[in-house]
Amino acid sequence: MIQRSAAKILAVTLAAGCLFPSLSHAAVSGEKEESSPIVSSVEKFSKNWSKWIIQHAYSLSSIQPEKMVNGAIPSGKFNDLAFFKPLLLDKKLVYLGENTHGAAEYNLSKTRLIQYLHQELGYEVLAFESGMGDASAAYANAKKITPEQLMKNSIFEVWWSEETLPLFAYIQESLSTDKPLILAGFDMQIQSPYAAFIKEWLSGKDSKLAEAFVKADHELGEWGSGKDEKGYAKAKPELLKTYEEMKVFLTRNAESLQAVYPDNPHLLKIAERVMDNRIQLVNQYTEASIRSNIGFEKQDLEPFLETMRQRDKMMADNLTWLSEKLYPDKKIIVWGHNNHIRKNNVKIMNSPFSGLKLMGDLMPERLKKQSYVIGLYMYQGRAANNMGEAYEVVKPEEGSLEHILHEAGHAYTFVDMKYRKDRPGTSWMYLPRVSLDWGLMPESFIPREQYDGLLLIDTVKPPAYLRNSK
Repeated sequence: MIQRSAAKILAVTLAAGCLFPSLSHAAVSGEKEESSPIVSSVEKFSKNWSKWIIQHAYSLSSIQPEKMVNGAIPSGKFNDLAFFKPLLLDKKLVYLGENTHGAAEYNLSKTRLIQYLHQELGYEVLAFESGMGDASAAYANAKKITPEQLMKNSIFEVWWSEETLPLFAYIQESLSTDKPLILAGFDMQIQSPYAAFIKEWLSGKDSKLAEAFVKADHELGEWGSGKDEKGYAKAKPELLKTYEEMKVFLTRNAESLQAVYPDNPHLLKIAERVMDNRIQLVNQYTEASIRSNIGFEKQDLEPFLETMRQRDKMMADNLTWLSEKLYPDKKIIVWGHNNHIRKNNVKIMNSPFSGLKLMGDLMPERLKKQSYVIGLYMYQGRAANNMGEAYEVVKPEEGSLEHILHEAGHAYTFVDMKYRKDRPGTSWMYLPRVSLDWGLMPESFIPREQYDGLLLIDTVKPPAYLRNSK
């Protein structure tokens, strides 16, 4: 259990608001004794830490996305990011995290980093914490739609903002080059654009099955946001039948379906993977989600944590599949929340998610060795929860992760930890530090166990949202 105040924050901030919007309004109460983290003496070490940060932290000169000139961004625009090259020399996967989905500066800085990673270091795939099918379908039609439509058709609404828009304009512009940036998703949650895409794709081939898929996706989303376990048990066989029939149809009609999108050779494989995900949703995740909704009513968080376990296992499986089966020869950038991308969430202390193995924990060791994980944090300002509601960032305490990084005195501070040994100036990386998830909720962890690098944005503000509704 967690305290009521923390649970309200948890429910509003962590609910994706896509498949199960009821989570975003739930609250949980109750208390649980937590053991205090081991904390080193701030008085003893803070001077060494401060001195080391000032001397060794990197300063980003800008977080504003760059403009293409004649099909490319002038290389000189990225001089301040050159330190990344040796750090990422042998890395197939670079994870770009964030401790909130609601910071304008995160969207801007990650867009610029993606531009650099793509153009200068040869990363060719951008995988979002969003629907696998939706991202692939939007990308297949990227030349026919606006950057805003590309954004809204592919990623979760929490990132629909003026600050994210340049990323999708860049993706579109890259399509006319010999090195396009491929858009992908690794989440299994349902977003409505994919049903519309399937309906159009199957048009003239099997309109009845296409309509059944649209209906099934809508109903599955409704069941997952409700509390009717008995009703879902009755509906489950028909839902399962629809997705299984879709999978068979895709296999049997592979050639004619692929011919509709000759420039997107992976579209059909992704569609088959989506059907596998849907079948898992029907068999396991939706029932867990219904129990989670009931649990919130009873002030019980455990069923919600089970949905987290299942979701992150499926996301890890999807990302592994993208990395090793679909794009084995390409380097991948991963965009997601810190909680999902960090390496050892199971070791996080004093958090509602303590002890949970999430996506980063569940990735295979062979890919972990080829990865570089970057956590994004903020020091001050205002951010927004997943409903788009603004809140004040809590002031970090002395000796906290954010406070240590802030000592560098930069607007945008990056620190590498992967290649740093335990010394007086770097001992904070090897000791439990307090940090603020979403800029609100304290949690403790050993920084180097969770991330390879850290990016601190000194001051943040809520994004300029481009949402259809609040």
